[in-house]
Amino acid sequence: MACKICEKECPPQCIYIVKSEDKKPDYMGKPQFYPKIFDIDVSVCMSCQICVEVCPFEAIKMDKEFELSRRERFDALLMRKDDLAKSNDYYRRISPTDAAQVDAKLAAAAEAAAKESGGACSIETCYTRRVARPNSRFIVGGIINTEQELLW
Repeated sequence: MACKICEKECPPQCIYIVKSEDKKPDYMGKPQFYPKIFDIDVSVCMSCQICVEVCPFEAIKMDKEFELSRRERFDALLMRKDDLAKSNDYYRRISPTDAAQVDAKLAAAAEAAAKESGGACSIETCYTRRVARPNSRFIVGGIINTEQELLW
């Protein structure tokens, strides 16, 4: 999703998002904008976790890696979408309890979506689209952002 709430709420304004021009289907088939650009300037980020709290999609999680110093001062401290990508397995390793809770919520949402769709999307299909496939999460300055398979 590219709702840009995290960008708006960030106190030091270190998150930079550009929405895509087009839409791609999300895990339930609904067309959604996706971030064409998702950058975080770690030289400005104060790791306050406000972005984590305001994200309505639980797409941003804090990482335990905090040593992000670089020899260069400018471009090396700007973490881009590709720099942030981590697998969901990585998130499950660093935060197994939280990952299990998120997976349970997503499984319940997939079950509800399967019921709403009248069988057009089975529970397994909806869940697999959202959770089980090796989608990515982004990490920058200690931040993890869920990448939905069809949105990136």
